[in-house]
Amino acid sequence: MMGRKSTDAYEYALGLREVETYISDVFEAEFSIVTGRTVEILLSAGTGESPDRVALIDGVETGVELTAIHGGSAHEIIAEVLRIAHRKRESYSRRGIFETRPIILLGHLDWPARDVEGPALYDVYEELAKLFDPDDFGDGFSEIWLMDCSSKYTSRRDPRMPADFFCFAPTENIGFWEGGDGGRKRRPYWGLIRDFLT
Repeated sequence: MMGRKSTDAYEYALGLREVETYISDVFEAEFSIVTGRTVEILLSAGTGESPDRVALIDGVETGVELTAIHGGSAHEIIAEVLRIAHRKRESYSRRGIFETRPIILLGHLDWPARDVEGPALYDVYEELAKLFDPDDFGDGFSEIWLMDCSSKYTSRRDPRMPADFFCFAPTENIGFWEGGDGGRKRRPYWGLIRDFLT
């Protein structure tokens, strides 16, 4: 019989795996739309293995390390991306993981805390571009991206509104990337309007 502690750990691991599957599915479907690059997820790493996924990106086998980025402002988002990139870069370097294939660090924007709604990437991308120093995102990861696939502005079932991305590295891709023709209208998700009006 499993005790309370082992049941909680199992449920946490199961939830984490489901979130990672959802995030990698969105990345596979929408990174291509936004950047024009091909993505095919080949496999998931086992629990606790790094990187979290292996993908063919433009035909090159690439590791994809998934991580949640919690931040309530552009400053907090940059600080969190830097902190995680530095920590994972040290760990990957020590274990020789960078020597096997290129690795992308893919952060997905999440609320800063339970029941605290943070900004959408669309709200802060201009501030991010002004605040961050590209030199801070050097060695190690071949690319560092932040993805926002939240429902703050859209229903995830609406194919006209793919995820937004912000690239921190490499230099040639730095900045905000959005799907569509660039003139896409961002409309608040209907549930948020309804909540505001009632």
